Amino acid sequence: MDQIRKITQESQEILVIDFSGSKEKQMMELISKGRALLIREQRPQKVMAIFNNKNFITPTFMRHFESDQREAIVFITKQATVGLTVPQKMILKGYNVFQNRDIKTFDAVEEAMKYLLETEEK
Repeated sequence: MDQIRKITQESQEILVIDFSGSKEKQMMELISKGRALLIREQRPQKVMAIFNNKNFITPTFMRHFESDQREAIVFITKQATVGLTVPQKMILKGYNVFQNRDIKTFDAVEEAMKYLLETEEK
């Protein structure tokens, strides 16, 4: 299965980046490839990142996540993560506060999909 792929549900496309089992270097490469895709396509997109208990959110990974191809962030309309450990959720919470972001975390892919597919009432 591709680690970076697009899925379509309810006529909505979601960019999925699957970090499951990846080491730090692979994770940074996936971030860069995913963001390059967002920049290349130049349109609003929803993004889901999938992790598992074999991933480690290292300081080096977080620095890369914060700085690599930041211009891609403007194309992300909603972002969800799945499979983070409790310490990783705390790291993400801090990132959201300090970077003024709103990345949601979920325990199951189905929950993340539901959130990403919700239409926003205005």
